[in-house]
Amino acid sequence: MTSKAKFLLAVAMLFSAGNSVASTFINVFLMRSTHNSIDLVIWQSILNYLILLIAFVSGTRLLSKLSITKIFRLGIIAQALYYVIILIMRNNLLPFIVPLGIFSGLGQGLYWFSLNLLIGDIVTEDNQAKFFSYQQMMGFIFGIVVPALSGFLIVRMGGLSGYYVLFAISIFLFLFGIFLIKNISGFKTEKKMNILGVLKLRGNRYWDSNAILSFSMGFKGVLNSLIFVLFAYLIFKNESTMGNLGSFQAILSAISSLIFARLFQKSHTRMMYFITCSLSFLTFVFLALFANPIMMITGYVIFGIIQSWGSAIANAMNYRLSTRGGNGFSQREYIVASEFPIALGRVLGLLLALLLTQILPSALTAYRFLFIATGLMWMLEFIIIDYKVKWLKND
Repeated sequence: MTSKAKFLLAVAMLFSAGNSVASTFINVFLMRSTHNSIDLVIWQSILNYLILLIAFVSGTRLLSKLSITKIFRLGIIAQALYYVIILIMRNNLLPFIVPLGIFSGLGQGLYWFSLNLLIGDIVTEDNQAKFFSYQQMMGFIFGIVVPALSGFLIVRMGGLSGYYVLFAISIFLFLFGIFLIKNISGFKTEKKMNILGVLKLRGNRYWDSNAILSFSMGFKGVLNSLIFVLFAYLIFKNESTMGNLGSFQAILSAISSLIFARLFQKSHTRMMYFITCSLSFLTFVFLALFANPIMMITGYVIFGIIQSWGSAIANAMNYRLSTRGGNGFSQREYIVASEFPIALGRVLGLLLALLLTQILPSALTAYRFLFIATGLMWMLEFIIIDYKVKWLKND
């Protein structure tokens, strides 16, 4: 990769690491700080993703006035502010729990808008899957030590003090990433992006596949990040145990990501994604059927090995499909437009979680159904995209 691509990777890795440090227990923290109100946590997440989408739309307009690197900085600053406010408010967080989603959504939206366009501009297609894999690896490396340490601190220090240590580390990593952005050249665009035109497009198999993949990524990702940790908390009822398992999972993921980045070739896409989808489906179904510590540990192990593959391939496919979409639209327009089905998948996943927690007798029962839905989405996504474009097997 070029030096600019390497600096972009460094910023992405720092942001990934910062999120990895904070996200280990963020939903448990929010649930505990709101007197175990899972509804408020879900509503904050829904608001977060809606604001994220608004931030993407705003980014298309800002790009004619600000360079992409300035928007990049704004995104990371807003994400850092989310954790700064948590550190300031501490025990007085309850009235602000839902509005806090605005800062997180704004930060993530502007960050991902900028990063997605910069990757398309700087990183070659052959290096994109490797880029995402290395980016994930940094988050996993931080996830090796921090979850176990944080779980120990949370239990040892009592209350919410251990959580504050995590959020402070994340803020520092975000600030370091902001400093490195000066090494990345930016760009503006004179032509207004026609995102609505892409969203109205019908009969284009590349865009159809991209939209399906994006929706599925959003649906699976939000349920996995929200439900898996809460499910584990109900099973183990101990943050220290969860932290140790999170660290072990991160070791597996870091090794898996490094091997993937070094050995993966585009010709492996279909086979590797089929393995990922099949194992993910089986693991989620077994987690739903057997809600016990042994199955949870098995889930940590399997997901630690394979889910980094799925994420790297899916993100790289977004760019490959966007490049081939055509119909008078640019790669950038397809990349930005793909955030809309991602957001739709996230919001529908959260609404489904909210509905099931309301109508089913217990949270554990609701989580079982959500695991089955997530597992089915893995297989359905693979089948549909294989039918439409064969995962670009012959490309």
